[in-house]
Amino acid sequence: MSPLARQITAIARPGLAWAAHFIAIYALISASCAARALIDHPTVVADAIVATVVALALCLWSVVAAPKGASADLRRAAFWGGLIFALACLANAAALVLLQGCGG
Repeated sequence: MSPLARQITAIARPGLAWAAHFIAIYALISASCAARALIDHPTVVADAIVATVVALALCLWSVVAAPKGASADLRRAAFWGGLIFALACLANAAALVLLQGCGG
């Protein structure tokens, strides 16, 4: 992989991880709150914990392992992007803490 490709990956990975996490969390909530109750709440919480840990690892990878050979600006973009998207993943997961059931 070329240095430019590594830099682009380090900057794009956190955003893609957050997007996938966002979709996963709300798909789990929708499956739990569907009329047929496809999955129960403990399963939603367990799956969400796994999804959150994976998403946080992908986001923080850019924070911990900055791309080698990148300019200071690109390293800074990867660092702050990783932190911001990691916080966004935690905010997505907070919906499950606040959601105790599917009532109105």
